[in-house]
Amino acid sequence: MIRGNWSLAQEFKQNERKQQSKIQQRQKNQFKLEKLKNTDPIKLFHKIENLKNNPSKTEKDEEYLTKLQEDWSFIEKNGLHQSKVKQLLSDHEKKLKLKQKQETKLWGQESIYFNPELNPLGKVPDLDNLKVKLKEPLKNLIIKNLKNVQKYEPDSLIKELNIKLPKGEPPKFYKYVQNTKKAVKKKQVEEIHEEIRNKENDASDVEDEEEEEEQLYKKQKLG
Repeated sequence: MIRGNWSLAQEFKQNERKQQSKIQQRQKNQFKLEKLKNTDPIKLFHKIENLKNNPSKTEKDEEYLTKLQEDWSFIEKNGLHQSKVKQLLSDHEKKLKLKQKQETKLWGQESIYFNPELNPLGKVPDLDNLKVKLKEPLKNLIIKNLKNVQKYEPDSLIKELNIKLPKGEPPKFYKYVQNTKKAVKKKQVEEIHEEIRNKENDASDVEDEEEEEEQLYKKQKLG
């Protein structure tokens, strides 16, 4: 059945436009294929990573990043530079794992956060425990990583007044050592408190029984 508004010329034009669009798309893909065949995937990958890690990207940078990511997806989809891409992604994954390991490693005395009493493991402080709110998380740095480390000379008054440290070990703070124990869940804390209460009740019952026995003994002795 032919529609009332149907036009052979109009349908012919639509089909022609579709054919032209397909031809243009094939030409575009062919051009992109030839272009990316001659593109170094390693340089492209590093460009993408640098832009992704740039905290101050402009609108143009975002557009450029999107274009580069489309090129990378095209390379993977069409299997271009397979050996290079496979090796590159493998190396990148190893670097990420190594970086993650370094960020969580406990450096002990080498850590800039080391304290023999409060933080002997040199663990990075938890931001939730800090009074000052920081915009970025603290890095797991060691003393060797610090740049422009300033060394201070001893106070000249110590030498002038001939101040000497007392003999023996330095005093201990006897404060709770943080970052060395696993967090105790609320349920576990309640169970511990319940156990303590039970022990106290048992001890109280024993004392009552001993007191009753003593009173009974005194009565028998008086009788």
